[in-house]
Amino acid sequence: MNREIERQIIFKGQCIDNNDPMRLGRIRAILKTENQKEREEANEIEGKKVYKEWDEKDPFVYKPLLPFFINTPPKNEEYVHLFYSNLDRRGSKDKYYIGGLFRSPTTTNFEPYDSAVTNIDEGSRNKKFQNLLSSETDFRNPKTKGIYSEPNDVSIDGRGTADIVIQDDTVVLRAGKNKPFKSRTLPNQNDNRSFLQLSNFFSDTETTSVESKYVFREENKKINTLVEYLITNPENDFDVFRGEIYIYDVRSFSANTSNINVTYSIPESKKSLMTTISFVGKTMNEVISLINKTLDNVIKGDIKGEINQNNENVTYEGNDIFRDQFPIYFRPTLNFFNKLNQSINTNVTIKKNIVRLMDGVKSIPKQENGGYGLIYDKKKGTSAPFKPKVETFNNQNTTNSPKSVGILGSDELYILSHKTKKFTGEKINLSDTIYKIDESKVVDELLPKTSSLVRGEELLELIQLMVRFMLEHVHPWHQLPPDTETSSGVKSSDIRTELQNAYDKILNKKIRIN
Repeated sequence: MNREIERQIIFKGQCIDNNDPMRLGRIRAILKTENQKEREEANEIEGKKVYKEWDEKDPFVYKPLLPFFINTPPKNEEYVHLFYSNLDRRGSKDKYYIGGLFRSPTTTNFEPYDSAVTNIDEGSRNKKFQNLLSSETDFRNPKTKGIYSEPNDVSIDGRGTADIVIQDDTVVLRAGKNKPFKSRTLPNQNDNRSFLQLSNFFSDTETTSVESKYVFREENKKINTLVEYLITNPENDFDVFRGEIYIYDVRSFSANTSNINVTYSIPESKKSLMTTISFVGKTMNEVISLINKTLDNVIKGDIKGEINQNNENVTYEGNDIFRDQFPIYFRPTLNFFNKLNQSINTNVTIKKNIVRLMDGVKSIPKQENGGYGLIYDKKKGTSAPFKPKVETFNNQNTTNSPKSVGILGSDELYILSHKTKKFTGEKINLSDTIYKIDESKVVDELLPKTSSLVRGEELLELIQLMVRFMLEHVHPWHQLPPDTETSSGVKSSDIRTELQNAYDKILNKKIRIN
């Protein structure tokens, strides 16, 4: 026997058929170090096979080395590890396999042999897949974190979006854990996954009382209007400048009064240009005055008068009337602002002109830092105001008492009993669903034959309202209908309104029972 083979422990193989007719998890595989055609010919007599596929004489059948109760068959063409009880009798029935390699967790849906060997010697020339983590703890895509099991957890992983994660005191069964993605790219978490979580917590927190307090919170809003400006010749030494002022509608983007700043990047696709004001042959003082007066008139909602008054060497295209313009943010364009740092050691004139311009551009004369800022409302507020709000606080008491918690979550929940019939006599037929219930059956049978779950507290609120009206109502005179309002202020119209709202307030249509 070849000395190299004699020392070999694991042999490389490729699955050619995983459809075991006995459903024992067996596969048909070829040994990659031998010629499949030669092996087939060695099992022929006068050109005819002496075996049938999957029978006892089939030389390509391998049994799983893992217990029957753990079913992890490879797909056709995937890599497998092959083992032999006796290397001198590799043609015997005593040969086994363990599912093989993947070069990345992102390729587990299917990866052919030539790609799967990337991380072993045979695939040393293959292009390696990038790490999922950019540092010891940070994922390159933050939304990938949590999709794959952590090193200290035990997991049973499916090829797609389903798995079971077992931690020290928690078991999570998940389906739809990530959104669809292309193989070899980093997936994103799916917040609307289906999951069952069973946990044992070592403390028990109880709400002892509820308090309402006034707190002051910033009233932040989305930015509606962005005003940007620049001079196109900041290197000019003769105080003669040209440039533009741009007025954008940016309400389709997520910029708001708490996160906007002079360097905050807003994609061009999210900036809807409303107006462009162009100027040439202006002194720096005239440029500053034009920008400040433009800001003042955007606040007023009409720039037409200002443009007409300063029409010498000033032109504009687009809107001159603005509605719903607040909050407004103004600043130099990012490319123009970046020249301030780029030119510190190269062009003193550019730096001097940019600093002078930004020092002069202000929404209000007392603005501390010029050049950019927020205009919250018509009063020219430079920051989001603080307003009092009533917030509820729970006073809690935590004890070291362990408790078990079960959590079931998904977009829609169906809780079914095999023996339950609705009062109409309808019964859900769960035959032929032993492997799973598909989406068409959910729509065609589960939805019409189940009822919404009732929210208990909201139901009690309605009952209490009806009981109060019943106990407190008065009649204006004997045998006359009761007044429509009780002595404590409960109105019959209140009950009718609550009954109309009950379909949404009391019934949870996404959690259903039969």
